[in-house]
Parts: sequence; structure tokens; C-alpha cells
Amino acid sequence: MENYYEKEQHITAAFSDRRCELDVYHATLLFQDVMTELFHQYQCDAVRLSKTHAAVWAVARSKIRYLGMPLWNERVRVRAFPVKVTSVTIHINIQVETLEGEPLLLCRQELCAIDVNDHSLRRVESTPFPRDLSLLPPVMTEPFQRKKLALGEENLAYRHIIRTSDTDMNHHMNNAAYVRLLLDAFPSEFWDEHPIRAFDIHYINEGQEGEEIAILQDCQGKDLDFQVKSGDRTLIKAHLELGEGQA
Repeated sequence: MENYYEKEQHITAAFSDRRCELDVYHATLLFQDVMTELFHQYQCDAVRLSKTHAAVWAVARSKIRYLGMPLWNERVRVRAFPVKVTSVTIHINIQVETLEGEPLLLCRQELCAIDVNDHSLRRVESTPFPRDLSLLPPVMTEPFQRKKLALGEENLAYRHIIRTSDTDMNHHMNNAAYVRLLLDAFPSEFWDEHPIRAFDIHYINEGQEGEEIAILQDCQGKDLDFQVKSGDRTLIKAHLELGEGQA
């Protein structure tokens, strides 16, 4: 059985920001697609899994490292592959590279299976995911950011009510929608002056349609921290490593 998924990707307008680059929001969308296609070849993508085993895959953590910048109208190669499987988590790596093999983006993700009825954690063995794969060595070994955050009203960037277009098939706020909200916390000029070199996000609790959430931020030099809350409940934490000048 194939232990990776690979495809050539055209960076179209659908995967480009206002600077015609694959920013972290559009990269997250691309990685969602590629992760889905990886699991589809094992006949356990979230859509199929929800119907056959009453479970869906949820991304618990994701980390992206920029080595180069994919641009609009470029063609790149994207490869996704599992690197570690435990009783309750699947760890995958995703690499975006030029067609000549030069790495541009590296990503590591930690996923788990969630029961669609009671939202409890499911064991990987309760899904059709193959446990006998020959796992490939990781290309992304940077640890996830594990930073305690306690941001408050003094850190408020703005508030947002979760709308229909923010949600996904799991009926909660889509992973990429959080990333879009984080970028909207600052004007375009900020991101022009502080390109993102690394992006680390931890999905903690689900956000539901109709909830009002607070986007909180704290910027200290090249370190930018975000915390999104619904009342006292933390939904996500994120850490960005910023650069200087044009990316």
C-alpha cells in the first residue's frame, strides 16, 4: 500500500493572497485538501469515515515553516505522508517543493479521530486507517509550540460572530477560518513589514455557529501570540515567528 500521497499543484488565484503568494491561510486550505486526499487513498477520509464509522478526523496541532515562497501561477509538488501512528493520533508531514525538488514549505500535523455523536476521542484502530504502513522519515521535526497564554481584554484585537461560511462538515468553525481571523487582526501594512516565517496553531475547543469570539494578540518583537476565546473558553492558541521587510 502506498505510504504517501503526491501531486503537482498549480498555485492559482484560489490559493493566493493579495500579494499573489501562498500565505498561511491559503496554505492551510491546500494542506486540508492534501490531507483529505491522503486519507482518501486509505478509504478513510472524513466524509467517508463519518458515514461508515461515525467518526471524523480533527487536526489537533499544525506547524508550518517557510523556506521559500510559492507564488501565483507557479507549479509546485506537494507530498503528504504519515510519519508516526499512536493509539489515538496520526502524525503527518507535508512538503511543498519546486518541480526541481527545492523545499518551499514544511508542515507537520497531529490528527485524531473524533466520534460524530458525542465528540469523544476515538482510537485509531477503530478506523480503517492502515496500521501496517511502512512509515517514511519526517522532513519536519521542529517541536510544536507549547506556550502558556493568558491573554485578556487588554490584548483584544476585535470580536467576531461565527457565521455559516466559517463552519465545515463537522458543524464547527473550520481550521482555516481561524487562520483567516488571525491575519485580519492586523492591517495589510503590518504583514508587508513582518512576513511570517513560521506558524504554529493548537486547536483546543470547537467554536459553534452563532458564538461571539474574541481574537486576542500579543506581539513582542518577532514573536506574535494569538489566543481566540469564547467567554473564558480557549478555542485556539497560535504562535507566529515574524521576519522583517518583504518576504
